[in-house]
Amino acid sequence: MTASPVPSAGLQPLPSVSAAPTALKRVEHNTDVLGAILNYTEQRIAALAMADLTGNAQIDPGLLHPYFRTLLNSRSASMTQPFPDNVFLQGPMAPSGIECDAPDLVIEGELPADLQGVYFRNGPDPLYPPRDGDEYHWFHGDGMIQRFEFADGRVSWKNRWVRTEKYELERAAGESLFGVLGNPMKADPSVAEEHYNTANTHIVWHGNRLMALMEGTIAVELEPDTLKTVGNFDYDGQIDGPITAHPKFDHASGEMVFFGNQAKGPFSEFLRLNIADRNGKLIKNEMIEAPFPSFAHDFFVTERYVVFPVYPLVFNLERAMAGGLPMAWEPDRGAHFGVMPRDGTAADVRWFDMEARWSFHMVNAWEEGNNIVVDICASNATQFAPKLDGTMADNSEGLSPSLRRWTIDLAGGGKSVTEEILDGDTTGEFPRTDDRYMTRQHRHAYLAGSTEQQLIFNQILHYDMHSGSCQRWGDGSYLFGEPVLAPRSADADEGDGYLLNLAYNKGTGLSEMLVLDAADVERGPVCRAHLPLRIPAGFHGSWVGAG
Repeated sequence: MTASPVPSAGLQPLPSVSAAPTALKRVEHNTDVLGAILNYTEQRIAALAMADLTGNAQIDPGLLHPYFRTLLNSRSASMTQPFPDNVFLQGPMAPSGIECDAPDLVIEGELPADLQGVYFRNGPDPLYPPRDGDEYHWFHGDGMIQRFEFADGRVSWKNRWVRTEKYELERAAGESLFGVLGNPMKADPSVAEEHYNTANTHIVWHGNRLMALMEGTIAVELEPDTLKTVGNFDYDGQIDGPITAHPKFDHASGEMVFFGNQAKGPFSEFLRLNIADRNGKLIKNEMIEAPFPSFAHDFFVTERYVVFPVYPLVFNLERAMAGGLPMAWEPDRGAHFGVMPRDGTAADVRWFDMEARWSFHMVNAWEEGNNIVVDICASNATQFAPKLDGTMADNSEGLSPSLRRWTIDLAGGGKSVTEEILDGDTTGEFPRTDDRYMTRQHRHAYLAGSTEQQLIFNQILHYDMHSGSCQRWGDGSYLFGEPVLAPRSADADEGDGYLLNLAYNKGTGLSEMLVLDAADVERGPVCRAHLPLRIPAGFHGSWVGAG
């Protein structure tokens, strides 16, 4: 891929009638926008709205589609308000408020000549502060894609917001319209029927498509060179619901395996398994009933099996309707794992049990004889939601995630999952392997680590799973994000390449793209690409090699 110049840097102008949002309605993302709006309201109302924009008629704004309503409001809208005092809106997490291009970043050190390709990263960068009375959360920010291209001894960078329906409607209004995390009780009534999508969690490449993902809804496709939003992608209408932010890629078959949690609507206990072939065509669509509705961010895939984790972070609609907690940590329920053959159906799922555990991210999963083995960053408890009595779990209950190994014995008579602690002394998260080894046994694992119990990542970790050794680097100057491996070439040995890390320099307050030799992490960066600003702390990314 080669970079395509974009004529303007900075924020794009407010949308006009002649430059309408690209995807206002989820189910009609490939149609003309005005046509989509006409389908939303009566043509008569839309025509009156257009007349009112020119001062030729009057109409009750409450009858209008939100896009027209925000255009009307923008004529007398107040200035954008400052962001509130919130830990997720300060320091390394503070919003950037800008889109821009940097065609040739300053490089400190020697950029490897064989590092050729593009690194994409996704993360939250809220355009506007939350609505009055609403509490902002890191997971809610508008998706912002960072694109770093390594070519011909140079590193170029650009960033763009994903133009979701949420982004377009709020941009036109000049303020937040949706409740934090999609909470309808905090939303403006004008968006009650609108599609909530932040597209802020992961960015993946499959079937010649670049897709921005969040786990609560469908994917959004972008152009890989310009980062221009193409529109929502739902596999030709075959998926109308959530898609995990952590699909798994089988590099032998070329398939992408993914799932949807609460697939029959919020608070439902159903999971949906999907598989797309190497060309991006959907070839499997199975609905699985779980023991109870839970928050499961990631899942496990091997060469022949899919494993659905159900942790005791439990959603309960009846409790929520009675004014109680919609989601609570209920350790007495334990953790459960549904194992399904990749070529099977929902009827083939077998459930295995474990004591209460919690995990955001797994490292990798593979098969050893009759066992499914999972390397994972996991903890014994979580503070993502309170317990039923309203209290939060504390450090004595095992909050810090550590590198562990879980084993599911498919042939044994028991139904339990066994656990081995691989490194109980280090807090680690955002784990990655050499992506080419997903679903097969791996040797190398890379994590963002912390010398503290809190998730303040000040180390880059490289575990050799064969020798049991761990290399670490962190000189105290940086806060690190997810380490992503860029193989030296498509046919290089596992782990032969470079670790990319988008880091925050605490001294300068700016971001740097660090490049480390993946086999010699303790050496520190071989080069640093300096950015002229700070990129907000983000989530996940992908490497797409040249060619």
